[in-house]
Amino acid sequence: MGLSVLFGCRGKEEASKPKVAPAIPIRYGVELRHLKAADTTVPNGATFATLLGHWGFSAALTQKVVDASKGVFDLRKLRARDSLTVIRDSAGGQVRHLVLRPDPYSYVRFDLDSVPKVTRVAFKVDTVRRTVDGAITTSLWEDMTRLGHSPSLVGRMADILACQVDFFAIQPGDRFRLIYDELRVDGRAVGQGTIHGVSFQQSGELAQAFHFQHGGISGYYDEQGHPMRRAFLKAPLQFSRISSHFTSARMHPVLRIVRPHYGVDYAAPTGTPVMAVGDGTVVSKGWGGGGGNCVKIRHDNGYMTGYMHLNAFAKGIGAGRHVRQGDLIGWVGMTGLATGPHLDFRFWKNGTPVDPLHVVSPPAPPLPDSLLAVFRQSIAGLKTELAVAGGKAPASPNKKS
Repeated sequence: MGLSVLFGCRGKEEASKPKVAPAIPIRYGVELRHLKAADTTVPNGATFATLLGHWGFSAALTQKVVDASKGVFDLRKLRARDSLTVIRDSAGGQVRHLVLRPDPYSYVRFDLDSVPKVTRVAFKVDTVRRTVDGAITTSLWEDMTRLGHSPSLVGRMADILACQVDFFAIQPGDRFRLIYDELRVDGRAVGQGTIHGVSFQQSGELAQAFHFQHGGISGYYDEQGHPMRRAFLKAPLQFSRISSHFTSARMHPVLRIVRPHYGVDYAAPTGTPVMAVGDGTVVSKGWGGGGGNCVKIRHDNGYMTGYMHLNAFAKGIGAGRHVRQGDLIGWVGMTGLATGPHLDFRFWKNGTPVDPLHVVSPPAPPLPDSLLAVFRQSIAGLKTELAVAGGKAPASPNKKS
């Protein structure tokens, strides 16, 4: 045993080493030397003024904060349950800073001094390319959300394929594949970026969509360069079921008499959004007797569509209003003669009722010849990846999806 150990010299050596001061924690750019932070959410019914008033700030200082917020953050967009961090003095408890997270990608810091300052800071967002692949067991919505994917991602995928895939006719065994950018902040998924490609195999038919951006052109196209958007959507709402088809003789569920039903009924919960299936002009909005709240839209080439039994109309919808495909026109309800919430959707061609499920929507013009070579080159890799869902990819034992 060494003498230094016997006589305690080692302890003296260690005691003589300089001590390293502990790091001061920092949150949202604020040093918490004499401060403490508490995370909470914006209470229901609160405004920014009532929040500051609750913590004892004067109306004069509140006005200064409002003025400092202009051009940085619109305080009218404060929403209940938004993430809020309150930073106070450790001793007296006086609130010194408020940090609001209005979205997953940034925060707004309010420095509550005599001359307040408001700053918006963007988080560093990482992009991770992800592939989703699966087979239908119940529905696209249920299968993808069960796999842990967000409803917004399912909705975006359905929007891209809305003119090509009949989501009311999908069957178990139909396959889907989706390649997209997942957005992450601090390693946590917060949203989706670009959807690069989508594939859906339905009853042996393979629909594919590829994102293409070049100059002022941006959108989704099939492998021939035709836009995925067509004159009409397959349906005016997402993820419901057909409860009644187009027929010349149906027993009316309320009147109990047999009469024609020149439409398709989509059973869906009250409040389900209803979209215009194509560009057009609203010709009527109002009460339609047995049809309850109704909207009719005139489209090009002699087509007209009708939307019946609505619970309510979307803001701004009225006769003469021009709407674009996918615009919200109302919400599913059960107004008029209806036994349950549903949408009665109708199509007319030159005044004659036609079955909405058999309307053929012509394709839009393809990309110009001058861009086709660029387009085909840009989608070559995606085409191979997406074709796996249709069983068309070349054999590759080392391929990982």
